[in-house]
Amino acid sequence: MPEPKRTTSEIRNGVQRDAFHLEGFTDTQWEMVSVYWIDAESDGGSGWQDPEDMIEYARRPLPIMHTVGLLVYEDAEQVAITDTKGPEEMGSITKIPRIWLKRFDRLGPISSKLEDAAPTPTTAHTTHPNARAG
Repeated sequence: MPEPKRTTSEIRNGVQRDAFHLEGFTDTQWEMVSVYWIDAESDGGSGWQDPEDMIEYARRPLPIMHTVGLLVYEDAEQVAITDTKGPEEMGSITKIPRIWLKRFDRLGPISSKLEDAAPTPTTAHTTHPNARAG
């Protein structure tokens, strides 16, 4: 039987932390990727369906999905992508069969604009330029 999922709070509070720890996890660099892929879908429920509605649904094209994230794993059959990586936890994984891929792009790093937009340090007692001296 699979081990039950742990919550983030359980991981942070140290419960099962040793069993969960991956050597070098925080140092692992995953590539950023952009993937367009065809999704499978289904419609209907446990009751009877109207044949005309179901035939109309059956003829609709499959949706093209766009996922951007960190490439966690890939092999000949699949790619696995997550959206978040922390020091000892990570977000959920989306696994996509390669045969469903329409486009797969590996995204390269670009320079950060955060440094350009950062405000310059000021003292706590600065006065607004339009304020009157008093």
